Amino acid sequence: MFASDTKGQFGRVVKNWNTRYDLEEFIAASGLPPLEAREVFAKHGPYKTDLDQLIRQRKPIRADKAR
Repeated sequence: MFASDTKGQFGRVVKNWNTRYDLEEFIAASGLPPLEAREVFAKHGPYKTDLDQLIRQRKPIRADKAR
């Protein structure tokens, strides 16, 4: 395999993959109660990508959107 074959793959970079929350910022951004947010933060670490994905998965789907 030549470098020219993978040139497009080298250009795909996940930006901000290592950006981190501090605890207060995560509590404000998550919308969770502070004690619950603190537990999630301690369990899953400070990385924004991981925590944002967890919060999106936890948010309930509204009944009118489910239809």
